[in-house]
Formats: sequence, C-alpha cells, structure tokens
Amino acid sequence: MQGGSEERLELRGGPEIIRQAREWATAQARRAGLSGEAIAEIALAVSEACTNIVRHAYAERPEARIILTVADDGRWLTLRLRDFGRKFDPAAYRPPNLDALHEGGYGLFLIQQVMDEVHYITDHDQGTELILRKRK
Repeated sequence: MQGGSEERLELRGGPEIIRQAREWATAQARRAGLSGEAIAEIALAVSEACTNIVRHAYAERPEARIILTVADDGRWLTLRLRDFGRKFDPAAYRPPNLDALHEGGYGLFLIQQVMDEVHYITDHDQGTELILRKRK
C-alpha cells in the first residue's frame, strides 16, 4: 500500500472487534513502512478509539459496526474509523486530570498524544468518523 492507495475493512460485533481492528491497523502500518514505535502508537490509538466506539457509541451492544480505512499518500498514513452509533461531541470532551487518579477517561487523551493529527467528522446523519494521521 503506497502512493495514494486505500484499504478498507468493515467489522461487526461486540468487544471482539477491537482486537481485529488493532491487528488490521498494525498490519497496514507495517506494510506502509512505518517504524516500530509508530506502529505501536497506531495500534494503541486504534485500540483506544475502537474501545470508545464499542463502549460509548454502541453501549457495548453486540451490533457494533465500524468501517476502517487506511490511506498512504507517501507522506502521511491516514486512518479513518466510521461508526454508526451514538454521535460523539468533541466540544464536550475534557481531558483527564492527570493529578487525580481515576479509572477510565484516558482513551482520547492517549490518542491525541500518540497521533500527529486527530479530527472528528460529526455531520453524518448517524455516527461519527474519526480521522487519525501519522506522519511517515
């Protein structure tokens, strides 16, 4: 995959699709020639994103549907995660207080730390599209 090519994977199910998405994204990043560190960061970001989608957009119901695409333009690897569940409101997000230990709430924070760009498209009739970009 290189030079403007795009790959696509559609997943349906429950929490088990998180592992499938992570493994697929890892293989795509490896195929694109990213470093081991960048591949690990993409795996983490996709895992966290899919966990949030399954947990919040689909309330852990087994009918989660996520369409993943990855595109390599030679300079950037761009991953898109499109769900059809409850919309995410990026404006309502507040980063976790790192001085106060609590469980949960770190997913988006971690994604923003390991990816070069993070964007949301929320104007779909249903669901949200997350765009993750990593410079090659």
